[in-house]
Amino acid sequence: MQESAQSITVVIPTYNRKASLKVTLDGLARQKYSLQDVEVIVVSDGSTDGTDAFLEEYAGGAPYTLRVITQANQGPAQARNAGVWAAKGEIIVFIDDDVEPVDDFLASHMAHHKSDDKIVVIGPMSPDPARRGVEPAWIAWEHAMLQKQYFNLTTGVWKQAWANHFYTGNASLRREHIVAVGGFDVEFKRQEDVELAHRMRRTQGVNFVFDPKADVIHRPHRSFASWLNVATSYGQCDVIRAREGRVSWIVVKNSYTNRNRTTRMMARLMMNAPFLAAPIRALLVAVAVGLYRAGVTKVAMAMLSMVYNVRYLESARTEMGAEQMSRLLFGPGDLPVAPVVKG
Repeated sequence: MQESAQSITVVIPTYNRKASLKVTLDGLARQKYSLQDVEVIVVSDGSTDGTDAFLEEYAGGAPYTLRVITQANQGPAQARNAGVWAAKGEIIVFIDDDVEPVDDFLASHMAHHKSDDKIVVIGPMSPDPARRGVEPAWIAWEHAMLQKQYFNLTTGVWKQAWANHFYTGNASLRREHIVAVGGFDVEFKRQEDVELAHRMRRTQGVNFVFDPKADVIHRPHRSFASWLNVATSYGQCDVIRAREGRVSWIVVKNSYTNRNRTTRMMARLMMNAPFLAAPIRALLVAVAVGLYRAGVTKVAMAMLSMVYNVRYLESARTEMGAEQMSRLLFGPGDLPVAPVVKG
């Protein structure tokens, strides 16, 4: 058992996931790390499935200090903020309620914080091999995209982790940095973690490191509509962030120019003829799901990537307006001018 040198608060927002939350809490109880100075704060974001009563009972037998905050449903950004403001730990560890931390999870995170006050640690969210046959194709796609990122980070394709890789499903940092920038921006319903990371990078000078040993097993439950809404939200959020000067418009432009020819053709068709978007998308998804079930995984994943990327562009176009989107993607004309970067 390793002795803890700094106090830790694990912050977990939850909404109506009592069963998976128990798996998360049990995983924390099995840590090969002294739990004496570890507190776990679960923020129940308007749960109605008995989560609050379950947590009250679980706290009595937990090997760490378990604190519960209940609030009306306000979304994960507000829930995480509530956990951070209430936290007593010097180090904040963020995880989601659908992950199971491996036994070395906390030890791996904390090894970095012992020597670097400016470090932000990012850990992987790995798929459960036992669920390969039961998870839908879009969840398999989600796993595949994350695994591609992790491969790039561990093999040197990407030289280092960056703010764009900061996902609060598995990350840790010193509490002082998040407090200094005012926490998560609750106006963001997606990418609130990435947006926070960029602010901390600019104003606090934090650096990011990816540690594959700080692993969690990720068992997401997401409908297709929920999955597609991620792309919708990301397209909208990137435009808002570019408009406010938080990121370059190149982020949005590259979401078109960096795609393959087929995806670009499909994006032009569905943006120029919006009435065709829903039936084409439904057909692509149906084919992708069938191919995935038949074991033709590579093609299925490529088709879902097309669906996701086109939906992102559709959403960005809706937020920007057709004329401005056309000018951004195809020219002529300069990119829309963003104001001075905010802190």
